[in-house]
Amino acid sequence: MIDHFLVLDSTSISKNIAIHCEGLSKVYGTQTVVDDLALEISYGSIFGLLGPNGAGKTTLIKILTGLLKPSKGRAVVAGFDTNVHSIKVKENIGWISSEVILDESLSIMENIHIQARMHNIGKDWKDRAVALLKYFELTDTKVKKVEKLSTGMKKKLEIVMALLHKPKILFMDEPTIGLDANTRQLLWSFIRRINSMYGVTIFLTTHYIEEADALCDNIAIINNGKVIAMGPPQLLKSQAHGDIIEITFFSSFDYKNIKSISGLIHIEEIGSIEESKTFENRINKSLKLRIKVNNAETVLPELISKISENQSYNIETIRIEKPNLESVFLELTGRRFEDIEETANIKR
Repeated sequence: MIDHFLVLDSTSISKNIAIHCEGLSKVYGTQTVVDDLALEISYGSIFGLLGPNGAGKTTLIKILTGLLKPSKGRAVVAGFDTNVHSIKVKENIGWISSEVILDESLSIMENIHIQARMHNIGKDWKDRAVALLKYFELTDTKVKKVEKLSTGMKKKLEIVMALLHKPKILFMDEPTIGLDANTRQLLWSFIRRINSMYGVTIFLTTHYIEEADALCDNIAIINNGKVIAMGPPQLLKSQAHGDIIEITFFSSFDYKNIKSISGLIHIEEIGSIEESKTFENRINKSLKLRIKVNNAETVLPELISKISENQSYNIETIRIEKPNLESVFLELTGRRFEDIEETANIKR
């Protein structure tokens, strides 16, 4: 009865929707990794799931690709319920992981042949492969072993293999993690070309803010398994109110006198000593302040003047940040991505 209901209900989803999730959750013991998640992604778009390590991105992809069953809720991918028709889901999707998954002892074409057999592609797989290899400028397909390819070429080969069976949706789980800046930029250009040339819907997970901003039509920001914001990058950035000034000091000081500056919205210590500690115990400690202001250029001169009145030559660095996806995340959670990832690494 449940399966029957799910199959029937999926027909009510618009034909333009590539991925539909509602009430999706995944729980391991007492830990909720994906928490009551809802998404709708249109065909032909590049969608980005942005979040720090451990936010639930990979778990969500495993659910959407039929590799993992949700604890509750459901997902419809390419018109098929992942719980009921996981095989059909797999027939309509491609997947590229953060790690290179190739047999390096084989040639380029031998790797592609294995992929063709896994997807039960007929005799025309070679024609399709040759066309894709030419498009992605991969040569020496019969002789060259994969182990001799550069990281960038290996990523291109993975894209060729993922597109071989003509998927409607391509999942890319942090595909640029660990790559150098040049290879990352190269992969960005290929992601755009795949989307425009082949019309493939791309679901991209990343914890690189600039990557999501540069590539995606729509973004969902996820933290602790929950989507905390969603929309086009420009719309999300417009929701961040004011600029951020971060100042690192050589030593701590009583900064109460700067709180009265006009245009200052909020001030807080970052990675600081507890408020309960006395000023005397804090005086020899370095200090970092995150100051939210209406306009950094207007406020900064008076801010520096007030600080200098209190304690000259104490400023080590000043960082000004205009509204961006990082400041949206900061406004929603009170923490930066790197703050959360540092904490996660310490726990590991």
